[in-house]
Amino acid sequence: MPQLIGSNIFIHPLLDIPDDITIGTNSIVGFETTNGSPGIYLGNQVTIGCFCIIENNVTINDNVQIDHYCAIYEGARIASGSKILYGAKVFRNARIGRKSIIGGDIPERMIIHDRVTFMGTVAHSYRDASLDWDTTDEASPEIGDGSVVGVNAIIIGDVKIGKNCYVAAGETLRHDLPDHSIFYKSKIEPLSKFKGLIKTRF
Repeated sequence: MPQLIGSNIFIHPLLDIPDDITIGTNSIVGFETTNGSPGIYLGNQVTIGCFCIIENNVTINDNVQIDHYCAIYEGARIASGSKILYGAKVFRNARIGRKSIIGGDIPERMIIHDRVTFMGTVAHSYRDASLDWDTTDEASPEIGDGSVVGVNAIIIGDVKIGKNCYVAAGETLRHDLPDHSIFYKSKIEPLSKFKGLIKTRF
């Protein structure tokens, strides 16, 4: 039986989870979605905070920590050792790699590779406002191993950020970044130019 901290915790009756899981008060694991069955995989030593929602068809691997007020939506995959920080949402079919730190919302189908720190915001380019909101699936961003996206940085469109990159806080990025680069004051520079001043997780 998992460790339940507090009250008003719902665990889907068809869900079989390890004994070393911790779930906080007012959280829902196995929220009903389109396919009806939970299909949830929770690895060992997963921690789910208070007031969280984990929808069906989600994979959360070993040693993942999900802070309070988070939501993990249908089809999302979170690899081992990652942290989802307070209030962050991981939307449908998003992928998060190992040992990543997620402090901003991750939109549908976004791919986060290993050891990424993401504190920013993502916006679709939304080029045809005449269409209904959910009629098209725009491509989503991808962030390479060891990269950092700072607080309140905005990524617009299907941007590809390479390995070991750094997007400074508050920047607006609309184009791809090559490996080992920094986006700062609206310019792309080699990260080596800032050696000793800025570190990534690569």
